[in-house]
Amino acid sequence: PRGRPDMAPFKFIDRIYNGLPIQQYGDGSTSRDYTYIDDIVDGVVLSIDKPLGYEVINLGNGRPYLLKDFISLVETCVDKKAVIQVMPEQPGDVERTCADISKASNLLGYKPKVTFEEGISRMAEWYKKSASEGLFDVTNNNNLSSVSMKIDSIRRGDSDLELSSFVEKANEPFTERSRRLLH
Repeated sequence: PRGRPDMAPFKFIDRIYNGLPIQQYGDGSTSRDYTYIDDIVDGVVLSIDKPLGYEVINLGNGRPYLLKDFISLVETCVDKKAVIQVMPEQPGDVERTCADISKASNLLGYKPKVTFEEGISRMAEWYKKSASEGLFDVTNNNNLSSVSMKIDSIRRGDSDLELSSFVEKANEPFTERSRRLLH
């Protein structure tokens, strides 16, 4: 489940779990189309397996999720109430994103399997387990009290290794195609 620590799913889970404020831009009515990594990997593998030449194919979930419902879902998954700082809408931000996956569905047979709710639930469970094992212990680093605060403190141009330090590496590299298709 994991995820980039600078993106909303990780930031919201991290900050709500640790009792830190999150920023909500606008009234929470904007929506985004989030896609679980397993579904993206499935789509990429399907595209490799089909000799279609050069096609631009959009992969995603195709089901936008409201920001206010996203926050509520995270609250449920970590069993804590969010401290929300309501901010003005960001200039130029779009109200809704939604992937048109019809071409991927028609040409590749692509169909996302993991709902947003299930993906956030998996990520929250992984986060809670990892936190209990000390993976996110940043107390010895400038007294920052969450991973999100540590990530927020990184200046542009700092090493991507800092951002990836919380990503668990695979036990061994996949070298055989059959090992990537584990369904």
